[in-house]
Amino acid sequence: MKPLTQENQGDSATGHSSQSILVGGYGRAGKSAVRLARQLGCNVIVFESNLAIDLPGDLSVIRDENELADLIVDVDKVIVSPGIEPTHGLFGDPSKVQSEMAFARERITSPIIAITGTNGKTTVSTLLAEMAERSGSSVRALGNIGTPLSEAVGSNLDLIVLEASSFQLANTSNLAPIQAAILNFAPDHLDWHGSIEHYLASKMRIVEGMDDDAQVWISNFSPEVSGSLDAIGRSYRQILGEGGDIFENELIVLGRSIGPISDLKRQFNHDLTNFLFAGAMAASFGCDYDAIRSTCLEFEGLAHRMQYVGSFGGYQVFDDSKATTPDAVICDMESLQDVVLIAGGKNKGLDLSVLAILAPKLRGVVAIGESASDIEGAFVGHDLSVVRAFSMADAVEGAFGMAQMGDSIVLSPGCTSWDWYSSYVERGLDFQSSIKKSARLRGLI
Repeated sequence: MKPLTQENQGDSATGHSSQSILVGGYGRAGKSAVRLARQLGCNVIVFESNLAIDLPGDLSVIRDENELADLIVDVDKVIVSPGIEPTHGLFGDPSKVQSEMAFARERITSPIIAITGTNGKTTVSTLLAEMAERSGSSVRALGNIGTPLSEAVGSNLDLIVLEASSFQLANTSNLAPIQAAILNFAPDHLDWHGSIEHYLASKMRIVEGMDDDAQVWISNFSPEVSGSLDAIGRSYRQILGEGGDIFENELIVLGRSIGPISDLKRQFNHDLTNFLFAGAMAASFGCDYDAIRSTCLEFEGLAHRMQYVGSFGGYQVFDDSKATTPDAVICDMESLQDVVLIAGGKNKGLDLSVLAILAPKLRGVVAIGESASDIEGAFVGHDLSVVRAFSMADAVEGAFGMAQMGDSIVLSPGCTSWDWYSSYVERGLDFQSSIKKSARLRGLI
């Protein structure tokens, strides 16, 4: 990707543009896109069908999707927010469609390390940004992690760590990061993408525009990813072996010890993999090994991602509300045994029957939400208790009723929260509150 210059960006180099921009959706990404487009002097129109969302009075706004077809003919670009499905009228002319990330990327001069994958993106992005900051770099973690890339336009940063979802990448070309990581791959968001092939193709767009010698880091256990990269002649490095290793009790990053695994606050298998990815990218960027080491040793994890809620009368409780796919649940349960699992919610078109592979680890299952019957069905024929609950409080009571002393009670839904809750955060907080209330009534705290 060419750096942005007066010659290749037209009037936007001076902050002025005669372009007409249609921004679809006025959520976080949409607001940032509108702000950036206005700074560039573009003529901005916003489509927002949600009447509950207030928009500034000085914006041109349309609410009716039926008006889009004629409007799209007259605009230069359509910037779509990540959650808008590709069947929406905003995609009437695909050649004009961009993500907010792509729109901002054209105006970013700071180096970018981009991270995608089905699971672990936010954790690895957080780790990498912390390693760079502790090494003295000016760095921001942006993208799907929370703050849109547009917010960095005009900044002179040493590094941008960019978390990129499949929704964003589907409409982003030539991201051109100096390093990229595809952490893992498993079916997800098939209700949005329509097929596993489209989901994979969207993820693979992260490598577009990269220099030939730029490093692409991938899992050793994602044949779909390695096969796709082989097909386009893109070189890559597998994280185990080439990026680091786990040798006896030592965590090794690019040939150097980070320290004993027993000293880490997070020791699940997926935690160790996250440390390897972040550490390999940080070391390749030039971060100090002491900064890499201290970040790994002090990291306590992120909320609702196998978050340790506490020990209640000998029962170990974990909040894994962020696990919204079956693959995430299976991965997160890898290091546990004797678990009462609370699972279910609003499915994303995924096969929940694969959860049956966990049966040998489980004491019992509490099925919740819209997909409760599918969760129950996944464990038919296995010798374990499965009950259905109709609220989180009931689910927690059911879990305590099944668990034996020393067992783990884990909320790891494998589904989104949008049947009972507005977000996985709300779901996780309700779980934690219900656990503490039930434990108190049982005299466990």
